[in-house]
Amino acid sequence: MSVIDFIAVRRRDGSAKSEGSVAVAEKRAPATAPLTASQFNRHINHIIEDEMRRALKRHVDVIDPHEMIDLAKMVAELKAKYIGTTLAIASNRQPITDAELEQLKNFRVKIQELEAAHNELNEAIASQLVEVKGVVKE
Repeated sequence: MSVIDFIAVRRRDGSAKSEGSVAVAEKRAPATAPLTASQFNRHINHIIEDEMRRALKRHVDVIDPHEMIDLAKMVAELKAKYIGTTLAIASNRQPITDAELEQLKNFRVKIQELEAAHNELNEAIASQLVEVKGVVKE
């Protein structure tokens, strides 16, 4: 079912602006049953996927594998700094200061954000929403 069909169904169900437009819409399109909840969800998911594909094409286009490697190196470096800083703070045998706690928090937030971005990127690649240079589509 296309977006236009979905809009036509909504109009026939009474969300139209005027009765005249409903009569015109009904003359153009054959009568169809209203959407079920699962049909509606599938339809919306198709729209989201199409829009995501368009947005990724505008903002990303083709991914160079070196970009993925750079991201992995960045995450690894941050994790190593986080662990090293944690151990250095613990070896001081002093109560943790607010500045040290803030530094650890900043590392953790950066790591979580980069890992979330990596997961989204992996999902986009697996769903074939973006191309990776030198990688063949399945």
